[in-house]
Amino acid sequence: MTIKQDAKAPNQALILGTDDKNGSTVIPLPTIENSAGVDALYVKMGGGEKATGGYSPVKLSTLPNQDQTVEVSIAEQMPDGTGRQWRTGVWVSAFVAATTLNKDLTDFKFKASSVGYIDGPSASGLMAGGFLATMTGAAIDPTVSMTGTINPDGTIGPVGGIPEKFAGAIEKGKKRLGYPIGMRMSKSEATGEMVDLVALAKDKGAEAVEIANVRDAYKLLTGKQLPEVVPVAEKEMELDEDTSKAIDAKYDQWKQKLMDEWSGIVALNNEGKLPDTLVYVAQMAQDAGNTADKLHNQGFHMAAYSKMLEAWTYASTATQTASILQHVQSGDAAGAATAIDALLGKDKETTDEFEKIGKIKPNTLGGHLLMLSAYQSALQAWAFQVYSAQGLEATKEYVTGLESTPAEQLQTPEAASEIVGNIASSILTANRTHAAVIQSSEILEYETEKSVNYMCSLPNVKRLSTSYQSAAAAAVDYFESLSGITDDTVRERAALIEPDYLVSYMASKLSDASGVPAELKQKWGENSLPWGLMSLAGSQMAYFRSAELIAKYYSLQVSHDAAGRPTVEHEKAFMNELASAERSAREAARSARIATGAIPVQAKLAYQVAQLDREGSTEDKLHALEEYWASSAFSQAAVMLARN
Repeated sequence: MTIKQDAKAPNQALILGTDDKNGSTVIPLPTIENSAGVDALYVKMGGGEKATGGYSPVKLSTLPNQDQTVEVSIAEQMPDGTGRQWRTGVWVSAFVAATTLNKDLTDFKFKASSVGYIDGPSASGLMAGGFLATMTGAAIDPTVSMTGTINPDGTIGPVGGIPEKFAGAIEKGKKRLGYPIGMRMSKSEATGEMVDLVALAKDKGAEAVEIANVRDAYKLLTGKQLPEVVPVAEKEMELDEDTSKAIDAKYDQWKQKLMDEWSGIVALNNEGKLPDTLVYVAQMAQDAGNTADKLHNQGFHMAAYSKMLEAWTYASTATQTASILQHVQSGDAAGAATAIDALLGKDKETTDEFEKIGKIKPNTLGGHLLMLSAYQSALQAWAFQVYSAQGLEATKEYVTGLESTPAEQLQTPEAASEIVGNIASSILTANRTHAAVIQSSEILEYETEKSVNYMCSLPNVKRLSTSYQSAAAAAVDYFESLSGITDDTVRERAALIEPDYLVSYMASKLSDASGVPAELKQKWGENSLPWGLMSLAGSQMAYFRSAELIAKYYSLQVSHDAAGRPTVEHEKAFMNELASAERSAREAARSARIATGAIPVQAKLAYQVAQLDREGSTEDKLHALEEYWASSAFSQAAVMLARN
């Protein structure tokens, strides 16, 4: 907790944990504006012509920021010369570059100037490395460039069209070119065949270099090595006994809730009253419950707890949907509406939970992180609640409209399936809301830990929140541009398909949101600790969740088969990305421990879930990547709070 002066000094950067004895390294930084040029690789496709590659020059500059405000600017030398994806990539690159040097986004003014026409996210890794060069004053080799997306933990993600990009860049004089780790064999956009990038470059008199993270990018561009953080050992990421016991107690409570729901499902199933859709939902509940028990017996406490919550969510959805169906089929539309009103009435739970968290008076760093974690769970519940309320109102209108339908018509298997198909989704979302609210409350019990005394500075928390909010807005915009989301109609459809988008979009708009957030902001005060930490929690969650979506749907090119099972286009790159993310989580943990005296319990919990999921299906592995990033995020938050 004594790092503030060294970390915030404008003429230096403090890299924490550069040896296994918890030593740190100071890097001198220029105090004047520094500029450098990079060449962003591209591939042109379409118009019936063969895909070709090349590069577009970009000028980057940074300057220590005395105002401590967010300043990331983009200049164009040609009208409309930069596309939406490229501009948002600049924001994310600036944020990662600052974090890599243990700085805040507000510690520097960032500027990117495009000479020609440029778009796409594949240059974000290059720009992150370039910003690092300007921040440290290192010269960039003009014969060097690279391609790859930047992830929030500093790892480099896969991209397409690399053979064409390399061929075009080498023709223009590039001698060394970087590519994302695991993508040596890359598909040609022109021929569809796999190309060995190392052989391609060598045949043309150049060199192809594998890049794992932003430090590798910096080394490629400048020839200089940034100090590396030594990751803690895997054993140091294990949970302490008290936390494990606290989670187990909650696990047992949720298991009892599941069994209460399950008895109703069995009774309905024995009577033959479960339509196929509900049989499927009930099976998902059973599968999740069995998995939870298996994980619990193996000692995976957090993973078991999470699976048990999932099992209860599906089981309660099955029983509640079946109950409403019975009301409708028996001609009791009013009873069905009353049951739906009961679900709508749970909306107050979210408001109550926010206020419960807001009453906490933290006096340790662990207490501040605890509030951040609980707020994030409650904010997820709030996002689900807004959409579930709309869905439940529509469901209520639907079942009420069936009041005049003849009873014999409603009791057919076909009618039952149709009714369930129209109401189950909104009920599932409502139960996800309820589970997230309760988990938020339980977090306050099982994520407690002893840590150093600490009282945050409200202006600094607000500034951190603003930094994350800027990065989150850019990342959400980044994902929307990649996904073709242009209006509220498309946005609502996307939110129903991808819950993470729903959460990240709404959390990124928290400061201007109406309803519960607006009421709390007015009640607490915009400059209060509860609102400051809630804003920080929301913007941090929005940034990382949207970054996960970008990696999932653009970088890794995830697709789904007819059964909904995901497949990853760049499988080898994905495996390497997982390995890099795992190491980054342990690096961030060491930095947090040096800055605060302890590895955040939240970082350990996410890491343990990731370690388990990494050995599972493709879907599990995708979740593992999210959890590794979540682990890094909480360690980063601890360091940020300590230095501010």
